[in-house]
Amino acid sequence: MKELNIGRCIVQKRKEKGITQEQLADYIGVSKASVSKWESGLSYPDILLLPELATYFNISVDELLGYSPQLTKEEIKKIYNKLLHEFAVKSFEEVIEECNKLIKKYNSCFPFLISMIQLLLNYSTLSKTDESKEEIFQKCILLSKRVKDESENISLIKKANTMEALAEMALGNSEEVICLMDNKLDPYTGDDVILINAYRMQGKVDKAKEVNQILIYNNIINTLTLLNNYLSLNMMEPALFEKIYSQGIQIIDCFNLKEILTNDVFGIHIVAAQGYLIQEKKEKAIDALEQYVNTVCSIRFPLSFKENEYFTHIDKWFEDNNCIGTNTPIDDITIKKNLVDIVAENPAFTPLGEDERYSLLVKKLKEKLGEKNECNKYRKS
Repeated sequence: MKELNIGRCIVQKRKEKGITQEQLADYIGVSKASVSKWESGLSYPDILLLPELATYFNISVDELLGYSPQLTKEEIKKIYNKLLHEFAVKSFEEVIEECNKLIKKYNSCFPFLISMIQLLLNYSTLSKTDESKEEIFQKCILLSKRVKDESENISLIKKANTMEALAEMALGNSEEVICLMDNKLDPYTGDDVILINAYRMQGKVDKAKEVNQILIYNNIINTLTLLNNYLSLNMMEPALFEKIYSQGIQIIDCFNLKEILTNDVFGIHIVAAQGYLIQEKKEKAIDALEQYVNTVCSIRFPLSFKENEYFTHIDKWFEDNNCIGTNTPIDDITIKKNLVDIVAENPAFTPLGEDERYSLLVKKLKEKLGEKNECNKYRKS
């Protein structure tokens, strides 16, 4: 356990409550001088007073003592992977209960809270009732706010803000999402180029190349995500729709993104198929689905974030900057089920139900991903 910070905690909580040292002393039944010594670190409260102080400030005794259990990155990954497995083999309610206990235990380990928010958002779809889903999203929002309010790590704060927006979006609170994300529209500042040039000035050419490559990767993935969304917004504009889809495919091919395994590498074909059906272009819709199936069937499991011949520094970057490293945020069984269901169970593709090509694509997808065995096992558990 690290050095106790009880004095600093008492000062902070007393000021938040808007009371004086004398008022606190009167409530606890000690002298004002005692409170002053506690806050200055000259002495500590009697152990019998700790529960009363904690109750008065509506915090735990651990929080009052300044005790904040911290986990290493490896420990976070280990817990996360364990929970991934448990979601696949145990009941949803049982795993959620375990998640809540861990969140309470490590409530001051902000990287761990970020990983738990990500986990809860990803597995909220397994919840059986709308009330349970809403409860999960509200918990994600509260945890995100805690990280934003208490953490001093800018990267964690940004991640928490994004996750809060995702939870608000899931709840249908579009105004809240806009308020949270509006700062994303700041003009480009060129900060990334400044950083690259700074490394060059130091003669660290290899580091400059690494940073440049990672920034290219980020921007390429962001561009593909935006193209995917732009495609869905222009389904009623056939010419523009065709152009956007073509641009997305060119980016995927140019940077060998099929090997990187990001959602939009697959998703853009699903959006294209939906758009073509709206435009009553059945054959093109099935062509797009065929691209999706061929891409998915080339995946090797178990999944992880991978670099390729162009992006050669991604693995280490993911490990160093992602709380779960290169691991996927959901388990392989769930991933396979989702990859199958997005074609086989998607209401948008109901008009293709009797089409032979569509049926063969679904069959290929299920056979390749082992849907008959693994997904059925998942449903039974």
